[in-house]
Amino acid sequence: MYIFLDESYNLKDRYKPQLISINGFMTVPVKKVWKQWREYRRKFAGRWRIHATDAVFEPLREKVLHLMQLSPDITLVSVLQMIPDIPAGNESPYYRKGKLHFDKVYEDMLKSLFNRLQLGAYTSVTITVDSRKVKYGALGKKRTQEHILAYLTEYYPTTRITFRIAPSTSDVLLEVADFVSNTFYKHYTGQEIPALQQLEGKTIALKNPLK
Repeated sequence: MYIFLDESYNLKDRYKPQLISINGFMTVPVKKVWKQWREYRRKFAGRWRIHATDAVFEPLREKVLHLMQLSPDITLVSVLQMIPDIPAGNESPYYRKGKLHFDKVYEDMLKSLFNRLQLGAYTSVTITVDSRKVKYGALGKKRTQEHILAYLTEYYPTTRITFRIAPSTSDVLLEVADFVSNTFYKHYTGQEIPALQQLEGKTIALKNPLK
């Protein structure tokens, strides 16, 4: 099993719901998906980094959703955490000196999602998460990676798991995860996304796991 994930969030804009979401897809025939996506992105490649928030690449969003619908072997995955529903107070592990401890929230959201995906049912799982800016830079990134991998090793000892945090430029399927994540974000912030409703039967979604 191969899983590709990216995060989308709003922490500051008070005019939109404040939330953190981690979204992407899982598939077994990863080479088949890779070949199809390479074909879709061909005319856009070589200009600059493909990113879902860049209007010039908006035509690729439809291609991504079509790819999700086209393959019976792809499942969309999403975990959403509303900021107001995160436990607060002196005893909460999610706040430090009154400020949101984003890395802890992010790690626990990932763990909750992996539990929901029942990784123990697979003999081998490769998880690739798009890099993001983290506190303490490369050290913070390494710490997050170690925490998640230690958790997965402890709770899924019979599954051979590879967990890596990588830039989207290192794997074109992270571009697909980026479009999926941004599409879920649009949905979570109130936009109508009919294609997501059509994909509801192919979606594993988790809401407010930290509540």
